[in-house]
Amino acid sequence: MYGLDINFLNDRPEYKKDIPKPVSGRGLSLEDPRPILIGAAVAVAVNGLVAGGWFYLNRVNTKLQADLDKLNAELSKLNTQIKDIEAIKEKTKTFKAEAKALATVFDQIKPWSALLGEFGTLIPSGVKIVSIEQKEPKIVAPAAPPASKKAPKRDKKEQAAVPPKPTATISFSGTADSYGQINDFLLLLQNSPFFQGEKTKLISAAKKPNPTRLELQESRSTLAPDIPELPQVVEYKIETNLSPLGASELLPQLKSQGAIGLVDRIEILT
Repeated sequence: MYGLDINFLNDRPEYKKDIPKPVSGRGLSLEDPRPILIGAAVAVAVNGLVAGGWFYLNRVNTKLQADLDKLNAELSKLNTQIKDIEAIKEKTKTFKAEAKALATVFDQIKPWSALLGEFGTLIPSGVKIVSIEQKEPKIVAPAAPPASKKAPKRDKKEQAAVPPKPTATISFSGTADSYGQINDFLLLLQNSPFFQGEKTKLISAAKKPNPTRLELQESRSTLAPDIPELPQVVEYKIETNLSPLGASELLPQLKSQGAIGLVDRIEILT
């Protein structure tokens, strides 16, 4: 047998509880799809932005890589050109050294045509040159200092003072009408840039009979006239040394004496 329990306490006023009432208005409902759609749209937009940014960065990286490859190619080309320029510089340096060496050889030349032209310019009237002789200097190697003794220290001025290179000796002889003419010739030679003034000296001078003889043509006259004797002449001998100046330092003088070929070669090589 069953019993039925009925609770009537809820019907009593003092035991009646407030039952919450539903709020009126626009509330969210689980059945409303808009939040889901909005979230999906935001997710798609974010993914689109990320994908777009990735594609943009990938495109920029590709362009930068292409620019980098182009710059590397130009750099390689420039490096090749730099190597070519360095090779040209080395060849130029070699050519300059060879030209300088060749110019040094030409610089030591004093052509006899210029020397004879200088003699012809300086020689006074009444002075004749009969013979010319040239003697090359003897080159002596400097003696090496003893190994046991230490060479004394020299200052920079003494080290810089290098003795001049010995030059050829020129001796010539001839005749003159007077001693004064020989003296004038000697002074002119001492002031010439082609010769060393301090080494230009008169070796000998003496009066001699004039070697020139007068001869009369055949005459029908029975009386032969007296042939006058010519005045005596002065035989002389002068010795000098060529100037230590190089040909490059005597270009105006060489040009004035007609040594144009040597002047042109030196000007081209220097």
